[in-house]
Parts: sequence; C-alpha cells; structure tokens
Amino acid sequence: MKKLFILAICSLLFAGCGLYGTTKYNVDLNAQQADLSHIDQLKKASSCSFLILGFIPWPWHKHKTPDTLFEAMQQQNLHHIVWLDSTYDYRFTYANSCQNAYGY
Repeated sequence: MKKLFILAICSLLFAGCGLYGTTKYNVDLNAQQADLSHIDQLKKASSCSFLILGFIPWPWHKHKTPDTLFEAMQQQNLHHIVWLDSTYDYRFTYANSCQNAYGY
C-alpha cells in the first residue's frame, strides 16, 4: 500500500509539467487586424518562467528575463503591440513557459 501511495504522488508531481499549460489564460487576437507591413522592424519582448516538476519556480535559471510581460515591454521600449503569443517547452522534469509580445 505504501508503494502505491508513493507511486501515485510521484506520478502527480511528474504530471505537473503537462498540467501547467492548461491552466494559463489565453489572449485572442485577430490576425486580420495586425499591422505586419514593417515586419523587419518588429521588436520582441519576453517574460519566461522555469518550473521544476511543473510547479516549483526555479529562480537560478541561466536565461533571466523580466518577471512580467509589462516590464519586458518597457525594457524593449514597445509602445504599439502588434502580436502576443506564448511558447511552452515541456520536458519530463521541468517546464519552460514564455509570454511574448511583438510590436514597435
């Protein structure tokens, strides 16, 4: 019984990486309204988080980014946002999630 309990806990912890992406909110933008006439001048602002087992924040990750997307946009001096997206990288023991903003 004890081994089954430990196996169930380990399974839930490792499943955290997959569950992390399903609980995030989504921002929907209409691609027809996006101004992509000067696509070569687009700037990118990103805010990324690195999570061990899908839910434990790891602050010592090698790629440091701002804590919020608004801070990242201020650092990149973005005033007109054209496009927002999210990128996720799930591995067996960790998750890397980034919120990206593109604009001028």
